[in-house]
Amino acid sequence: MKKVEVQTIVNNTLNKIKILDIHTHLFPPQHEKYYLSGLVETLNYHYLIAELFVSTNINIEKFKSLDKLQKAEVVWNELFDKRTPISEACKGVLTILKSLSIPIKDKNFSQINKLYCGLKLTDKEIFKKSNIDSIVMTNNPFNEDEWSIFSSKAWDKKRYRSSLRLDSLMLEFNKSISIAQNFSNETSNKSIQIIDYLELCFQKSQPIYAAISLDTEKFREMLKSDLWKEILKWLLRKNLPLSLMLGVKRGVNKSFDEAGDGIGNIDLKDLSKLCNNYPENKFLVTCLSLNDQHELTVLGRKHQNLKIFGFWWFMNQPSIIEPILKMRIDLLGLSLIPQHSDARITDQLIYKWSHFKKILSSVMIENYEHLIKKNYPLSKEIINRDLNNLLSDNAKNFLRIK
Repeated sequence: MKKVEVQTIVNNTLNKIKILDIHTHLFPPQHEKYYLSGLVETLNYHYLIAELFVSTNINIEKFKSLDKLQKAEVVWNELFDKRTPISEACKGVLTILKSLSIPIKDKNFSQINKLYCGLKLTDKEIFKKSNIDSIVMTNNPFNEDEWSIFSSKAWDKKRYRSSLRLDSLMLEFNKSISIAQNFSNETSNKSIQIIDYLELCFQKSQPIYAAISLDTEKFREMLKSDLWKEILKWLLRKNLPLSLMLGVKRGVNKSFDEAGDGIGNIDLKDLSKLCNNYPENKFLVTCLSLNDQHELTVLGRKHQNLKIFGFWWFMNQPSIIEPILKMRIDLLGLSLIPQHSDARITDQLIYKWSHFKKILSSVMIENYEHLIKKNYPLSKEIINRDLNNLLSDNAKNFLRIK
C-alpha cells in the first residue's frame, strides 16, 4: 500500500465514522433553558471571555452587566476585528463560520450574526455536519432544575446519553444530602440516603457512567470517605464506570466567574491506589495538566480497569494534542479513547471534532507509514477497524453500551 493511498483511506474513513462523544455539557433543545446554540452563545464561551479579559483593559464588572448579545459583540470586536483571532478558541469560531459558509470579510458582527441566525440550525443538522452519532451529557442530580430534563420524554435518549455528575457531593454536601433525604426512607444514615437517591436517579436517567472533577485535596478526601466507599460499591453493582477528571482548581481568579478556573495539583499515585483497591471497578480518567500526561499514560499500561480519555480543557490545544497523542499510542497502542469535545454550545461540535480529526489523521498516517516500511500487511479493512475503535468502539466496549 502506497503513502498516497493510506492518506486517502484514512481521511475518507474519518469523514464517515459516526462518533461517540463521551463527555460534553450539552443538552437537547427540549431542555430549553440549558440548550445553547448559535453565534452569540459561541462567543460567550468562557474560553473567549478569559481571553478577552487578559487581552484588553476592559472593565470586568461593566462587561458582566451587559446582555449576551452585547457581550458577543464586544468579544467579536475585540478578538476578531481589533486583534488577529489566532488562539485555538478564536480559530474554532472561524472554523464554524467557514463550515456554515458564512462570509466575514467586510462584515460587522451584526451582519454576521444575522446570517448565522438565518440558518436556523437544528441540533440534528449540527450532529450530522460533525458526524456525531451520540453524545454524553453532564447531568447533576443535585441540581433540581437541571435534573428536571428526566421528567420529560420528549427528547432523543439515543442521541443524548446521560451521566451522573457527582461533584456536588464533594463541594456542596449539605445541599446534596438535603435533596437526597427527600427520596429515602432512611432517617439517620446519610450514606444510605445518598445511595437510595442515586439508585432512583439511575433508574430515571439510565446513565452510562458517573463522573467527578477533583484536585489532590478533594481526591484524597474522597478516597478516605466512607460515603465514597459505598458509592464505589454501588457503582460496581450497577456496572457503572467512574469518570475522574483530575487536576482542576476552581476560582483561580474569582472575578472571571466561570472563566476563572485553572489547573490544580494531582498526585497520580493516589489514582494507582484507587485502581488497586477497587480492581473490579472501572475508571475513565483524564488529567488537566500537561505535567501529568506521561505518568497517566504509564498507569494506563499498569491497570486494566483504567481507560484514558481525551484532551480536557487546557490540554485541548493542537500544539499539545499531537505529541501527547503520539506518546499515548507509543505506550498504549490503540486501546485509548483519544478525544471528547467537552462542548458547552452545540455548534462547538463542528470545530472541536474537525480540528481533532486533522491531528488524528496526521498521527495515524505517520504510524501506518512506519508499519508499511516494516512489511506489515496494512489494508483498508484494518484502517477502518482502527479508526472506528478510536472514535466509537473503544468507548462503547469499555462502557458496555450498544
